[in-house]
Amino acid sequence: MKTIMLMLVLAIVQGLAVKVSASEKDNPGSIFDSVLSRYVSEYGLVDYKGLKKDKGFKEYIEYLSNTDPRSLPSDKHRMAFWINAYNAFVIKGVLEEYPIKSVLKVGLISHSFFKRKKFKTEHGEITLQVLENEKLREAFREPRIHFVINCASINCPKLLTEAYSAEKLEEQLEAQAVSFINDKSRNYLDKGNKVLYLSRIFKWYEGDFVKKGERIADYVARYLNLVDAEFVRNNKVAIKYLEYDWGLNEQK
Repeated sequence: MKTIMLMLVLAIVQGLAVKVSASEKDNPGSIFDSVLSRYVSEYGLVDYKGLKKDKGFKEYIEYLSNTDPRSLPSDKHRMAFWINAYNAFVIKGVLEEYPIKSVLKVGLISHSFFKRKKFKTEHGEITLQVLENEKLREAFREPRIHFVINCASINCPKLLTEAYSAEKLEEQLEAQAVSFINDKSRNYLDKGNKVLYLSRIFKWYEGDFVKKGERIADYVARYLNLVDAEFVRNNKVAIKYLEYDWGLNEQK
């Protein structure tokens, strides 16, 4: 009798394991969701020490490395895939070098972390620079991408506690644009001196944000709070770019 009961218990446990595995296979983003919710704070800071030992994160990296995004059903699925890949590969890159104070301290040449460090994909190895420029910027021509990819630094757009998904992508892109542009540690308006202080992201990628004849201030005003947006539209404001803090986005 005991033997029969033991066999039944084992069968139930194995059945549950199969269900969990199948769920993760059907929705691999749920693995990254779980990782981000456990190791990223509401401020976008990361517990790299804890994450270094996480098996779920390693499973998600395996998924990214062995999935052909061309097989995904839509451009939204492909964009979400590459956004998540960028953010996950950045985390993986930091863990490989950890402990570090900044990604700029990695390698011998400037920005080696982005230009030299390589990550496995279904179609060969790729750098973060190539992923950003070719797989995201050139492929989708979507300026809000700059508000959702995180470079493991204090002044980068903050990492969310959830993965990006095709179903919520438009909502997530819009929310991150509003959040980043209205974050006064990254962008702010000095009405008294009529100066709009902006993140250097807007300087580095100005061509992604504005079309011919437009001002960068016009783009920013779309997402500013109503009072500041009206001021920017009705006044000639000077643009100044803030220094960029490349310190590691680590929980202390």
